[in-house]
Amino acid sequence: MSETNIDALVIDFGGVLTTSLQDALAAFAESVGVELQDLVRVALGLYTGTEDPLVHDFEIGAISDEEFGAGLSARLHEVSGVRVSPYGLVARMFAVDLEEDMLSAVAAIRRAGFKTALLSNSWGSSLYPRDRLVDLFDAVVISGEVGMRKPDPRIYALALERIQVAPQRCVFVDDHPGHLAAARDLGLMTLLHRSSQETIEALETLLGVELRDEGQR
Repeated sequence: MSETNIDALVIDFGGVLTTSLQDALAAFAESVGVELQDLVRVALGLYTGTEDPLVHDFEIGAISDEEFGAGLSARLHEVSGVRVSPYGLVARMFAVDLEEDMLSAVAAIRRAGFKTALLSNSWGSSLYPRDRLVDLFDAVVISGEVGMRKPDPRIYALALERIQVAPQRCVFVDDHPGHLAAARDLGLMTLLHRSSQETIEALETLLGVELRDEGQR
């Protein structure tokens, strides 16, 4: 194990193990003729401190993809005047690719003997590559499947319980500062994800494990 007494990695999915969510939203907004600021305001207010029952209920699995798509489509029309089809709306908004370097790093961390857990706020379940996750993680905690979402302390506790590791012996990686703050309050070490290269380098230092081959260093 590492000299920093870390036994486990807990990591976010969207925007960390995938390409940028912000870039995907920008591309979607342009494709449907909606201003990006309008899309962000109606879709991501919950992430900037605004109460939003629609997004909250979707992320905890209380409403269906169809209900959420209809609600968000209506909001976009109200704000922008543009009619956006509600069908397959989430998949169209978040047309992201997997970050293979990050997936390889997680695999290497697990091979080195560390526990690994995915902790993700979900917008439906279709975006997750389930066949890949099985080989990468000891536990997968997805908000829509457990009825709670980050930054609720209970969802972090559930992830730790499933991998049987104390918070002080975990590092948590996420691209949202608010989610990191909640984790720190529980005693986890945290790492803000900005790019794959930066995160992988930081994890190599923290864990004492080489996560890149010579060609990547």
